[in-house]
Amino acid sequence: MTRAVPRARRLLTVLLALTSLAAGVPAAAVADGDPASDILISQDVFYPYAPNTVAKNLQTALDGQLKAAKAAGFELKIALIAATADLGSVPQLLTDPQKYADLLTSELSFNTKPRVLVVLPSGLGGNNLGDGAGPALSGVQLDPEAGADGLARAAMEAVGALTAANGTPVAVPQVAAESGRSAGAHSGGGTSPLLVFGLPVALVALVAGVAALRGRKPGDLDLPAEDEELPAVDEDLSAEDAARAE
Repeated sequence: MTRAVPRARRLLTVLLALTSLAAGVPAAAVADGDPASDILISQDVFYPYAPNTVAKNLQTALDGQLKAAKAAGFELKIALIAATADLGSVPQLLTDPQKYADLLTSELSFNTKPRVLVVLPSGLGGNNLGDGAGPALSGVQLDPEAGADGLARAAMEAVGALTAANGTPVAVPQVAAESGRSAGAHSGGGTSPLLVFGLPVALVALVAGVAALRGRKPGDLDLPAEDEELPAVDEDLSAEDAARAE
């Protein structure tokens, strides 16, 4: 019994680490209240969770545009937020893009001033985007009915406008809609928040059950004693009853 609990704890640690790797997100994202702040430490774009996913060709186009912008000297972090699930513990900010941009910027600022742009169905927000950012973003068209794909298209338009205002213009990719995918469709890949936040809870329950079973003694199991007599069989069955029993 004394060895079962430490083993269970070690098993739990390993399972949680594997869960985070399988989900494709950093381990810190499991506990952090704002998923985008974890993703954007190592990536340039936070894409919405399933089912509100961005088409693969749009992801490729936006990623490539940001690489070109970085090469031109305009590094930018973008968070695409399609639903409250993408905001973690701050779902109320879905209708306040600038307030969310302020929060995200503060979480990404490690002795730096990162350029941050957020695109939500309710609008755009950002920080450290340059003196001409306001006029540049005022012309960006955002269609909230186009789903996550609409957010990505608005982001690409915004990057084009911001880099032009900065004097380092980067072209806006022209990407056709994927065949069979409507404007508001949300098919494709992505990581479900249920997988990220729910699976560890299930693993905790599983490991706890294993630990409990390891700690039980043979005498604790509800098995019949070896010398316990089985119920006697009535030998006075009639021939008819015996035939029915067969």
